[in-house]
Amino acid sequence: MPAPLSLSQAAQLVLEQNPRLLSAPFGREASLALQQEAALKPQYSVGLEVANFAGSGEVSGFDAAETTLSLSRIFEPSDLRSGRVSVAVAQSDRLDNELESQRLDLMTSLARRFLAVVYLQETMQLAQSSVDMWQEAAKLAEVRERAGIAPEADRLRTELRLVNARLDVERASHELQAARTSLAATWGDTTASYGQASGALCGVQVLAPFEEVATSLQRNPDLLRFATEQRLYEASAQLATARRQPPWLLSAGVRRLEQFDDHAFVLGVTMPLGSPSRASYAQRSAAALRQRSELEERAEQLDVRATLNELYQELLFLRTEIETFDREILPRAGAIVAQIDDGYRVGRFNHLELINARAEFIAAQTARLTSCSNYQLGLINIERLTGGGSVWLAGGSGVSP
Repeated sequence: MPAPLSLSQAAQLVLEQNPRLLSAPFGREASLALQQEAALKPQYSVGLEVANFAGSGEVSGFDAAETTLSLSRIFEPSDLRSGRVSVAVAQSDRLDNELESQRLDLMTSLARRFLAVVYLQETMQLAQSSVDMWQEAAKLAEVRERAGIAPEADRLRTELRLVNARLDVERASHELQAARTSLAATWGDTTASYGQASGALCGVQVLAPFEEVATSLQRNPDLLRFATEQRLYEASAQLATARRQPPWLLSAGVRRLEQFDDHAFVLGVTMPLGSPSRASYAQRSAAALRQRSELEERAEQLDVRATLNELYQELLFLRTEIETFDREILPRAGAIVAQIDDGYRVGRFNHLELINARAEFIAAQTARLTSCSNYQLGLINIERLTGGGSVWLAGGSGVSP
């Protein structure tokens, strides 16, 4: 029998085998290559020029040709090269931020799928327990029917509940198999060859104060993206400033004058005009984009904080709800089932009361499982907002599987 699977083991499988994560080093290698390319100085160029040949009259043929062999190179200010490097580094940082966001999204998906498997395992057990309860109720109804103190309809009504309970088991079985396969897909497997997913679905803990949780938002890669983006715009502005001092082209060479059968040296300098005014447009663009990014960052911070507060308040309620199920609802519902079972045997309660008591008990158990699942899902969503490092994604004990 396959060994049980913990969340930390599943996370390790994802880190080692997921194709998306395995592709990340290649993206970083490409980014590093672009940084190295940006740091290169302009290369030398060799030129060959032939003039005054194949014309008409005295310049027909090659008798009056002038052949120039030259060596040229662009000389640029050092700020221009450092500006290119700064832009390449900022682009690399943005790539790292995107990769971290993808990694966190993938780990969050893993946690949600793992939670789904644990929840469906519990649902299967509850569904089987419901089958056992309705089988017991059917036997009680059959005993009363044989004794002639209850109609056949009571037994048939109970058996109908039993059939529906067995369908619930069948449904949960297929849903569990689909969830297990979906979980295995996160680390690249097409079949679920692992054992049971081990986890405490209804484990809850005292939450830290909201403001303490909110301070973790600074780890959110979706918010860190804005800082990376703003550094890129700042580097772009610096590069535009460096381009106000244009590079110039220096060329030197030797020229062969066929007409005089002589040689001469040539020297040339080329400098573009209007560079300061052209660079100002790029500066204005980078400044505007940075200001826009700063405002978008503020808006996103407000939205994320509001979402975090909404999830936090929901968790507080779910924790209270789960504790209420455990302390008050389930003990009372179980006691009602026991009392009505005993009373039903001696005729103190009718069949409808027997069915209703069991249905209420099963419904309470189902609602408790749903609340537990929603609680864990809320934790996962909060941890995604706060950038991971949480009980789910870090494999903490006592709360998450």
